[in-house]
This record gives sequence, structure tokens and C-alpha cells, in this order.
Amino acid sequence: MDLVTKKSRDNVVINVIGNIKSIVDGQMIKDAIISAFQDNRQVSIELCIKDSFIITSSVIGFLIKSIKIDKMPLHVSIGSQELYEMLLEMSLVEAMNIRKVL
Repeated sequence: MDLVTKKSRDNVVINVIGNIKSIVDGQMIKDAIISAFQDNRQVSIELCIKDSFIITSSVIGFLIKSIKIDKMPLHVSIGSQELYEMLLEMSLVEAMNIRKVL
């Protein structure tokens, strides 16, 4: 898995390329989001999961906590139909501010 972060004046886009499959991958995602939020709490953060058809439970928990408790302006874009359907079945689309981009 690779992460590519693009920052602009109004937002930060964190692109996840490849499958999220390890604890290290999950920690990299969390660190990138925390860093983006700490740099400027006013900008919108978009996590784009382009290819992965899986996501670790620790990342799911972190995203929900970040959005609901920490009030991060965070949105998640999903590029995999399989992952989107799994999150939809788990009733997490609304909680994680998910949109499908296929």
C-alpha cells in the first residue's frame, strides 16, 4: 500500500493506493489523517481509498471516532464496489461520510 497526500489551501486529499492489509498500513493512514488535521483544523480532509477491497477494523474505528467525536471535517471516497457494498451492509456509509467514486 502507498499513500499520496496532496495539500491545497482548502483541502487535503490522502490517496490510498493498493490494498489496506496490515497494521502498518492502518497506522500509516491514521498518521496521515492526524498530521493533516493538526496542520490546519479548518481544511477539509478527503481519504480516497481507490483500489482496496478491504479495510482494517482499526481504521474503521479510527475514522468513526475522528468524524463523530473529534469533529474532523473528514470524508471518505471509495473506489471499490466490493468495499463500498461491505460498508453499506455494515451501515457505516453515513457514519464514515462515505461516497462511492467508481
